[in-house]
Amino acid sequence: MPFDDSTRGRLQTFVGDARDLLAKEFAWQLQQTYGMDPASGEVAEIERLGHLDDQRLETARILREILGHYLGATTSPSVQDRRHALDRIVREQAFTVLNRLAALRLMEARGILLQSVAHGYQSTAFQLYQRVAGSALGETGDAYRVFLFSLFDLFSGDLPALFDRHSPFGRLFPREAKFLELLDLLNAPDLEPLWGEDETIGWIYQYFNSAEERRRMRKVSGAPRNSRELAVRNQFFTPRYVVEFLVDNALARQWIDMSAGRSALLDQCRFLVRRPDEVFLARASEEKGSSVASIARALIDKDFCQLPDFDNSETGTQAMVDFAHCVDPYHRFPDQSEIWGEYFPRLQPILHDQRFSEVTTQELWDGLFLECRFDRAGGSGNVTGQPWFRAACEEILRRLKEPKAKTALNRYRPLRDPRTLKLLDPACGSMHFGLYAFDLFLHIYRDAWAWEEASWPGADHRAPDAPPGLKPLHDLYPDEDAFLRNLPRMILEHNIYGVDIDPRAAQIASLALWLRAQRAWHDMGVRREVRPVVGRGNVVAAVAPPAEADLRRDLTAGMDNLDAELFERTLLLLKGLPELGVLLRAEREVPALVRRVFGSHGDLFRQEDETQWRKAEARLRTALAEFAHSTAASYRNRLFAEDALEGLRLIDLVGETFDAVVMNPPFGALSQGVKEDLSKAYPRSKNDLLAIFVERGLETLRRGGRVGAITSRTGFFLTSYQKWREDVVLGIARPEVIADLGHGVMDDAMVEAAAYVLEKQA
Repeated sequence: MPFDDSTRGRLQTFVGDARDLLAKEFAWQLQQTYGMDPASGEVAEIERLGHLDDQRLETARILREILGHYLGATTSPSVQDRRHALDRIVREQAFTVLNRLAALRLMEARGILLQSVAHGYQSTAFQLYQRVAGSALGETGDAYRVFLFSLFDLFSGDLPALFDRHSPFGRLFPREAKFLELLDLLNAPDLEPLWGEDETIGWIYQYFNSAEERRRMRKVSGAPRNSRELAVRNQFFTPRYVVEFLVDNALARQWIDMSAGRSALLDQCRFLVRRPDEVFLARASEEKGSSVASIARALIDKDFCQLPDFDNSETGTQAMVDFAHCVDPYHRFPDQSEIWGEYFPRLQPILHDQRFSEVTTQELWDGLFLECRFDRAGGSGNVTGQPWFRAACEEILRRLKEPKAKTALNRYRPLRDPRTLKLLDPACGSMHFGLYAFDLFLHIYRDAWAWEEASWPGADHRAPDAPPGLKPLHDLYPDEDAFLRNLPRMILEHNIYGVDIDPRAAQIASLALWLRAQRAWHDMGVRREVRPVVGRGNVVAAVAPPAEADLRRDLTAGMDNLDAELFERTLLLLKGLPELGVLLRAEREVPALVRRVFGSHGDLFRQEDETQWRKAEARLRTALAEFAHSTAASYRNRLFAEDALEGLRLIDLVGETFDAVVMNPPFGALSQGVKEDLSKAYPRSKNDLLAIFVERGLETLRRGGRVGAITSRTGFFLTSYQKWREDVVLGIARPEVIADLGHGVMDDAMVEAAAYVLEKQA
């Protein structure tokens, strides 16, 4: 069903009511049950909670450790600091419970999960569960809570960011009366059709933070004061048509060019900008020294005077042969016809329409061919002096000069194994771009499987930076069924990446992609029990590095001195991560850290630094895992280790090279905490976050890759953006398509928007 204003309004009401219910419930629990008052910031000593049973006393202890972790960077926390930290705990518990229950409803609608939430205590799966459990789990409400926890545990392997019950985000659960109210909201009849829609989870993400909250933030400060304000103030859902426009012209265009126009995506992508009479160059036309390329360009660019000399020299003879191939590649060299035929499939009808004034196509071919044979045999003569040749060329020139749109020549791109194609959304939110990209990758992989099977000429199944152990798909999977069974898993593991500074995004984006993979398996007829485990995927939350000095000392005490120094310097590098995200140029900073700690490696420093970093990173990961899970470890140890590991994941992610970057990035004033650092790092783009994100997106691309973005349109005409336009948009990149969209595109964002795609040149 369409997400029109009425539908979105109803969903917004539901999300607001559920959020308020959960926030009030968890604030009450913190104060009344666990002795932690969000209103006053007061926290009672745990010894004063002797009235609690062991289970809730353990929860009280863990909540205090979470609070201590959030306040770790503050040496002497004030009352205000504690209030903010306790508000954060309430907010995190509220959105996690809502997201978990919404996820179960989405699974039910897709046939992944037997009815468990839709009818509360009367749900089919719970009725079966209760028959087995009997009275062992207590009253119905208690049994239902245990049942839900078992579902959370079941899905935590695939979706740890959302369902891990031991994470700091999911320590509380509403009391039975409040939970029943929540179920009533969740199962309202008019919401029922929405649970089957892919966009629903994105709108839940959008509406958890209210428009009123954004207005209050902007009233207090012109620029975001912290990472939370930066996330909330720039959270705007991207309409589906904009998503398709950007992904079609960034990702799909890459694959279409690589396949020389053979992919079905050329016709299936409804927002792909098709150039009039566009043609696709194949590999040979770009090879060094090939006169076919120059002849072809002369014809297509209507610059006939640039044709080479056709004389009886060796060069001239070859030029005649190459010209003949351009005119008609099929008649004389069938063994090469597939390769030659890829040059100009749209140009052939112009040359073959049998309407030449003085000579037919066949006569042109035969004349060229006979002249070439005569010249090679040592004869004399100049084909350019023949009347038929002049007449043919004049007719070709006349037709190419006819008023019409200029033919577009698409640069040749080597066909690559789809597992090496990478797409990044650096401000991913609910992963709306990634969901549509998933659809395209399904087509891309199927193309690759078919072409690999047919050994399509020109196919290059290895990217220059592909992992050395990458086997062809047909070597990896014995048949098409096995290939299709693993296809959704490959897309999530190899192709789609996302980063966000909002921790909710890690929950929502991972869930959205996982649900899309499940739907793909369902459509293929792959049974639930034989579906591969997806794994964690490539969604990273840009969380603050752990700040507890005592835990750092405990961890590094057992390390080698150099590893300990590298770890400390890495934490310092990640200090501004919650406000920077991918804008942190970690891939540039890490080599410098390695050289500073382990010494320089001369001319080969880049390769040597990377190797040294990988080895040291593996040791750090091992040390952090042991630190978190040793018998003497506290809950704070685990929180410390998980935040550090997430920082390492982000360093690994920004070290990747991408083929497409698509985004709806933050825009406006720079966050106060990192304004100075960003202004120094991005002097060409420093006046607006949108400009910085575009520049950073281009940096992460390989040459020829594309950035697709929807932003404010002001960057394209205000004088304050002149340096960005000249040095970035027209310097690093080349604009390919742009849509001036105007007002009202991004929900309630008061901005005139533009959607555009830039191709990286330098």
